[in-house]
Amino acid sequence: MQGLLRCRLYGKIILQSSLPANGQKQMNPFVLQKENLDFQLKEIAGLPLLLERQRFAHLDDQTIELILLQAVRLAGEKLGPLAVSADAQGCSLDEQGVHLPSGTTEIWSDWCALGFPMLAVATEEDGMDLPLSVQCAVQEICDAANMAFGMLAINQRCAMDALRSATLTDASRTQLDQWLPRLGSGEITSTIAISEPQAGSDVGRILTAAIPRDDGSWRLNGSKIWISYGDHDATAQIIHLILARVPGGESGTRGLGLFAVPKLLAEDSAQTNGITVLRLEEKMGLHASPTCVLDIKDAKGWLVGEPGKGLQALFVMMNGMRLAVSVQGAAIANAASLHALAYANERPQGGSHKQAPVMINEHADVRRMLLEMIAESELARALSLRTARYLDLASTSSGHEAAQHLAVAELLLPLAKTLGAETGFRVASLGIQVMGGYGYTRDYPLERMARDIRVSAIYEGTSGIQALDFLRRKILKDDAATLDLLISSMEVDLGSGKSPFASLFTELRQIHASTLGKFSEGQADNEGAYAFMQLSGLLVHCWNGHVLFSRADRNKAAEARIVAALQYFAGTLLQKARLWQQASLDRLPDCNFSI
Repeated sequence: MQGLLRCRLYGKIILQSSLPANGQKQMNPFVLQKENLDFQLKEIAGLPLLLERQRFAHLDDQTIELILLQAVRLAGEKLGPLAVSADAQGCSLDEQGVHLPSGTTEIWSDWCALGFPMLAVATEEDGMDLPLSVQCAVQEICDAANMAFGMLAINQRCAMDALRSATLTDASRTQLDQWLPRLGSGEITSTIAISEPQAGSDVGRILTAAIPRDDGSWRLNGSKIWISYGDHDATAQIIHLILARVPGGESGTRGLGLFAVPKLLAEDSAQTNGITVLRLEEKMGLHASPTCVLDIKDAKGWLVGEPGKGLQALFVMMNGMRLAVSVQGAAIANAASLHALAYANERPQGGSHKQAPVMINEHADVRRMLLEMIAESELARALSLRTARYLDLASTSSGHEAAQHLAVAELLLPLAKTLGAETGFRVASLGIQVMGGYGYTRDYPLERMARDIRVSAIYEGTSGIQALDFLRRKILKDDAATLDLLISSMEVDLGSGKSPFASLFTELRQIHASTLGKFSEGQADNEGAYAFMQLSGLLVHCWNGHVLFSRADRNKAAEARIVAALQYFAGTLLQKARLWQQASLDRLPDCNFSI
């Protein structure tokens, strides 16, 4: 319970130091972001009911509040300033390896000292055992300040999940038992190494090979690309989770194994383990997050899971990564909205020349953009928290009930990942438009946010891949049984409270059902998968929009803005749905793309 004690102690410091002499809260963007998160943690994530479950009996409202406040403080005092300097400085590579921008290593130590790597880890392992929805809220606040830094934390967290849940040989268990506590403390970090030059998303073409050794370990040879934090100086030791081909295995994905490969064989020396960084990628964004090309020669590793079942060993980790990307999108979207709103409230421009200029938030087109930004960012947040809620329900239930909750969560994950990623970029772009020329400069953080979030629709499975997974594996494979479970929950919530979404749901549901019927009958195919996923997203947005609209406190300025934005969004919902329906069913024209 040391992590939880650290939270409580640091939280007291926050409560004393975050209030000015007049007792009023400092209204920085991260405080505002937390207030909006508080609303959704209650109404969408169902946090009060979750805390009543036995697993979370050690938690209370004050503890959650302190944890979120410490995230606000870290974001405002350290992560935000680091984002500016680190983006300008970038990462570097020399004979000693990869060097992170100045200040990163120190702030990583702060992050770990607060216990953040152990937020959702069981108390038996010295974790805080928080609901995933609270972990998502902490990530959102911190990623809003510095998404590049957050990439390191996501890698570490998801790798720990994979290692804890995997079946292990005796040799692997002996080794991993030494690493896991130190991963949790942040003393060592981790990477996830899947892609290769000839095998990006097509993992069945991976060539990196693993050969068993007499001592129970394996020898790996090959290369990997696009490896986030594939090397760095925040920690001396790094555990690479490498997907590699095993001897005698089938071709394609069934011939792969997952291996834990340390950077250093002996951590008390500089003895490396056959992994060399060949190059750092020059990227559009995430300049402070090193993306490495790795050469692997006779590296020593340990099997995670079973030979030939590497993808199965990755499933837990990939679910965590999808949820994390969804939160990244919500973080950027909500932060961009708050920055644009603050700018529009302070920027005078236009109006009668006989009077002082008006603030640009009085101009119709700016108001339109702000309403779109607020609605889309809140709905992206709701989708990530709704998905986390189902994962929390699955982890605190048993038997058939747990299986149902997990199935619904896994149905939502590709949707949350894609819509979160795309919303983050779209809202950041709109925020730049609100700010005009200033938004396009480094005077404000939105241009960096837009650059950083753009890749989120690409990594961890592109939007097109997520769409095929959503349609084929998550809906059609079980004859839409899990989708029906989800819609039943929607109908319960939409049957109470009043909102413009309630009257739209029946027609929206009919549009969705008739479109799905075309896929089930074979009258539509993979060409329409992306559009159908977007249509499904509108159905979930209708549900979450209703909950937020009907339960918002109109006396609170932020929640009143959410109501206005959702009312605007509701007015466009059916039109968008019909367009996505048509796109789902239309055939693409024949075209010769050869040059």
